[in-house]
Amino acid sequence: MVTRGRLIRSNILKQYSFPSCFVVALTIVGVLSSPLAAKEDIKGSKDHPLIGRYAGSEIFSYKLSEFDEQRFLNAPIDLKVDGETLTDTNSIKVEGGITDIRYNAPKDRSLLEIMKNYEESLKSNGFETLYSCADETCFKGNTSVYRFNFVGGDGTIDYRYGDGVRYLLAKATKPAGDVYAAVILGESKTGPLVHVIAADVKSMQGDQIAFVDAGAMEQSIAASGHVALYGIQFDFDKADIKAESRPTLDEIAKFLKANGDISVVVTGHTDSKGGFDYNIDLSRQRADAVVADLAKHYGISPKRLTPFGAGMSSPVASNDEETGRAKNRRVELVKR
Repeated sequence: MVTRGRLIRSNILKQYSFPSCFVVALTIVGVLSSPLAAKEDIKGSKDHPLIGRYAGSEIFSYKLSEFDEQRFLNAPIDLKVDGETLTDTNSIKVEGGITDIRYNAPKDRSLLEIMKNYEESLKSNGFETLYSCADETCFKGNTSVYRFNFVGGDGTIDYRYGDGVRYLLAKATKPAGDVYAAVILGESKTGPLVHVIAADVKSMQGDQIAFVDAGAMEQSIAASGHVALYGIQFDFDKADIKAESRPTLDEIAKFLKANGDISVVVTGHTDSKGGFDYNIDLSRQRADAVVADLAKHYGISPKRLTPFGAGMSSPVASNDEETGRAKNRRVELVKR
């Protein structure tokens, strides 16, 4: 038992409404307490109910997404192969409610002590450790001048091995869905830094964007010269069309066959996640995939279909929240 430090929770037994409702008994490592948020916490922030905070820590960054995707490191990173990238070989992708919190921890506490407290507290709340590492053990290859920023998306924080980087990934199985928790620790000029990323696995709220049939496509193109389609889905970071896209592709084919004099630009759009050039290339590949599918499965002449990748350049909503990003990820048919 770690006795010097402690993890603080908001309540001992509470029904939580974010990101999904469930009841759980919380066991505190060290001393039980029910404090108010520290006055130094940024406005609107709060601890994740199953993870809490190390006593005396203050929140300086907080982000909440009702539904998004998050990659978690679960194996050493091969620097020669992966570079500064989370891939299928060194991480897992999780979708659900994402909570991203960064804390300044007390200056007189070591990273080892802070991590031991998180380990015990997570274990007491039903979490099982999936992966943990420290310093060079997190990587394969030359780590002499390596930074750990990208694992938690910390572009402004310089986690270096000489400062004792520590990482932990744990998972809890709950009635309302699995919960993943990653804890990243590093030193800075202000003292220990704690980065907590939690993913509460849940299904996306569907039926938020209406299905567009051939008749609606014809009306929209006649009125505005284009139509936005959200029924064409792709694998994450790929141009592979998912099977559930078939109904929308069926309707596109019906529209084009009924209007043989119309040619269209098949335009791929992405949200703002990722680099500009990367998104331009990805959106073009997806547009190419749609054109190829329409030609192969429906006999639509490729001469009537011009693929184009717009990337993130033409948003129809804010990219700050997942609801807006979902509207920006689309395929449009533009009358040529």
